[in-house]
Amino acid sequence: MPSRRGGTKGGGIALDLHWLAISKRLQLVRAEAHWSADLDFVAVRLKAQAAFYVANYRPSAGPEPIRPADAARLEKVVHQYSILRAHLEQQVRAQ
Repeated sequence: MPSRRGGTKGGGIALDLHWLAISKRLQLVRAEAHWSADLDFVAVRLKAQAAFYVANYRPSAGPEPIRPADAARLEKVVHQYSILRAHLEQQVRAQ
């Protein structure tokens, strides 16, 4: 049965679970780290980019494994994750 993402329900559910995993992990990190406004801003951007990716994901109809538009959105999620990780690593080094 097609989902709102244009593919099968299973693919959409998997993306939703990945977004949920990101959100839960951010909650755990928030409990462990000294949370600043900068970290909060980056975390919100990460969750927003991940949610946007999930909401707009469309399975590839051709031979490529991922559509170029989806690849660009995913790259934004990865970029926000990298920024958050860099902030957290700075914090660990400072301790």
